[in-house]
Amino acid sequence: MKRIKSLLVLLAMVFSLSGCVAAWLAVGAGAGIGTYKFIEGNLSREYPVEYSRAWDATNSALSNHQISITNSMDESIKGKIEAVRRDGTKVVIQLSDKGQGVTSISIRVGLLGNRSDSETMHDEIATVSGIR
Repeated sequence: MKRIKSLLVLLAMVFSLSGCVAAWLAVGAGAGIGTYKFIEGNLSREYPVEYSRAWDATNSALSNHQISITNSMDESIKGKIEAVRRDGTKVVIQLSDKGQGVTSISIRVGLLGNRSDSETMHDEIATVSGIR
């Protein structure tokens, strides 16, 4: 509840200020890049990189961790990679171009999702793509 009140106060302040509201909203959207969302076993993160660069970084990260790709579908604006680790654990990665040089990557490791292992993959993708 406190978070909602804070958000409402912030929105009221933004709309009451003179100037371009769109610029303020864009700054707020940019600040969200890099945060993780863990929903139903999928760990998602938005990367400030073009889709093709994110796709290449994801494939390299899988190779670096010796994870074998079993199925791959790249449609230039969205894609899905199915892979399997040496221990037989399934890995599913979905990429989606969000526009303006932002790509969303969602990772699910295992049947129910393993947050720690998904974070490890995200860290590798960030490193390979040059974000870290």
